[in-house]
Amino acid sequence: MFEELWVTAAHVRALDERVRGLVTGLFVTGSVPLGDYWPGRSDIDFVAVMDRVPTAEELGRLAKAHLSLPEDGPVYDGIYLTRAQLAAPPGDGDTAPQILAGDFQPAKAGGQLNPVTWLELARHGLPILGERPEVALDEGVLRRWLLDNLSGYWAGFAEQATPQFAALPPDLPIPPDPVLWAVTGPGRLHYTLTTGEVTTKTGGAHHTAQVLPQWAELCWRAVRSRAGEDEPFTAADGLASLQLVTDVVTDARTRWPA
Repeated sequence: MFEELWVTAAHVRALDERVRGLVTGLFVTGSVPLGDYWPGRSDIDFVAVMDRVPTAEELGRLAKAHLSLPEDGPVYDGIYLTRAQLAAPPGDGDTAPQILAGDFQPAKAGGQLNPVTWLELARHGLPILGERPEVALDEGVLRRWLLDNLSGYWAGFAEQATPQFAALPPDLPIPPDPVLWAVTGPGRLHYTLTTGEVTTKTGGAHHTAQVLPQWAELCWRAVRSRAGEDEPFTAADGLASLQLVTDVVTDARTRWPA
């Protein structure tokens, strides 16, 4: 089961070789435990749990541990958190060691340091090593973060990218990635605001199709593409996907005003 998790076994070996005893828990989050992992297209996400804050020397060895992992594996992103951090909701100014797209950052704010990671670990974290830690879940903190992310990152993404797609010939073929990112991402946050649960990128597209049926066709096309079907996209689709983002953000602001 979960043959793609060989990378976590390599991770455990690297940790044992370089920082033995520092990491006392390892959990896979994201698409794998939620049943939406697509080999060759999906990342593998993890949360590593520590009993204490690592020293500067240990952080250097953590970086080397990730450099030692096979380069031909899936993108392997994650965050290192202490049990004390997880026992309280994440707050402004908090930092944690994170690996994102191969870049190890020993004291990063943001990224996976957010209340959705807390929720995923508590509800769906797939145990690889150690016992599940106590995880503090705060509905108010979670909701504020979701709304801020929609109004900040996602609204800004749509605003910045719209002129780029508008300048292209509408029928110009484009890669599916930017359309899939726009169609699946904000719907996941809207889903969590609606249900208090987490969902996958595919689930985010399904949710958007239900909440905003005018975008159902584009959502279904994105779902098919994510599943590996040969679904072509054009610059017009890219522009439409950004309007979808704007509509999801607007709907969230209307339903859950600040």
